[in-house]
Amino acid sequence: MNKSSKISDKDKKLFRDTIGDIERIKDNNIIIDKPKSSSYPKRNKENELDFSHTINESGLNEDLVDGNDEIKFCSAGDSDSKFKRLRQGKYKIEDELDLHGMKIEEARKELAMFLEQCKHRAIFCVLIIHGKGYGSKNKSPVIKNKLNQWLRHHDMVWGFCSAQPSDGGTGAIYLCFKSS
Repeated sequence: MNKSSKISDKDKKLFRDTIGDIERIKDNNIIIDKPKSSSYPKRNKENELDFSHTINESGLNEDLVDGNDEIKFCSAGDSDSKFKRLRQGKYKIEDELDLHGMKIEEARKELAMFLEQCKHRAIFCVLIIHGKGYGSKNKSPVIKNKLNQWLRHHDMVWGFCSAQPSDGGTGAIYLCFKSS
């Protein structure tokens, strides 16, 4: 039994009467706004590139934060209107990276590779999920604190802040890059 035989002639007529005259669209230029899946390559022994040198560990002495603390940084200052829009989650997220659950060195390499790919793709805003540290030994956020330190000193970073609750809240950040 095909689909159309389940619909009575009376229902078909009611549908046509309700819809009225229609005209087929010949060329629709509708752009569906779906988040792009990450196009940066998965790491394996054959294609592994070491971008970790772009994430510098030296001279990092920022204060440590708690899993529920908000983090924020802006090279233009906290009062910048563009930064205010970032904190409100008003920019389109063009890609995302999930680091939570990773060891520090693994997260550093993944972040460096991700940032390099974003640079080549001319991306403006991304979401980075770092978690709140509930799975760590002392229940404090290791990756969140490292991100807070690494990104403040990275030359590509314009600003970052904790995400809106719908995007992960204090377990994730929005990151915007400097214009090239």
